[in-house]
Amino acid sequence: MRKMVVLRLFTLKQVNSFGPAREDEVARMVQQISRRAKAQQPVNINETALTLSSSMISRFALGKRVSRLEKGFKDLDSFYEELIEEHLSPNRPDSMNGDILDLLIQLKEDRSSPIQINWNHVKGVLMDIFVAGTDTTAAAITWAMTALIKKPQVLNKVQQEIRTLVGKKGRVAEDDITNFPILRLDPNFWENPNEFLPERFLNSSMDFKGQDFEFLPFGSGRRVCPGMALGTAELNVVLANLLYSFNWELPPGMVEDDVDMDSLPGLVTHKKNPLCLMAKSYV
Repeated sequence: MRKMVVLRLFTLKQVNSFGPAREDEVARMVQQISRRAKAQQPVNINETALTLSSSMISRFALGKRVSRLEKGFKDLDSFYEELIEEHLSPNRPDSMNGDILDLLIQLKEDRSSPIQINWNHVKGVLMDIFVAGTDTTAAAITWAMTALIKKPQVLNKVQQEIRTLVGKKGRVAEDDITNFPILRLDPNFWENPNEFLPERFLNSSMDFKGQDFEFLPFGSGRRVCPGMALGTAELNVVLANLLYSFNWELPPGMVEDDVDMDSLPGLVTHKKNPLCLMAKSYV
């Protein structure tokens, strides 16, 4: 099953095909934050990141936004049965063509495939995608914004770079990401490991995909994360647009030292206390 997921579901071509859905969900997020910025209301980064990540995964996996996903998890089997029936219907919307569930159904019906799967396999893969693909990306976004808000000079430097390269386009497209050296590259060594120093990521040949054992955010070898390409694509475009579209500040009365770095125990290291920030629209 793992081989099937890597070779058929999360190929670079497949990940790139989800680009329009990623950018659409990011645009929705920016609009929601803009409304809160206009009303001078704080933005809960934890909730924003989790909502966005859930919406993206449902678009990639099911071809649509699923507003009742939390309710569905209470009865997973019937929930997935309903989704499968929708995908098998000849009247299904075009948005379901080529999504992950559509590919799984094709694999199940392909008798020439060396890997034979049944409906339980299909449901199991969907479950793994939702569980592994939602919390992880949301937590990474929250921690990145936490680290940046505690270092205003670093935050300003990254924002200046992004805005200089993107200009007045109004948003950051996925094609723009390759021009961001600070946002994309990875560290070569860990001098001053307790300090947030994105500069260490520049001029490095280190690979974050499991080849250099100093830095293994996605694991390595046979147990490397199969959704690595999907996760990095999400994280890059979300952070780039958060930093491009808004100027971020702490709520009145707070200083950088008031932002804690406490975490919750679990398979995914979530921030213990919500990160609430004030946003001011840049464009």
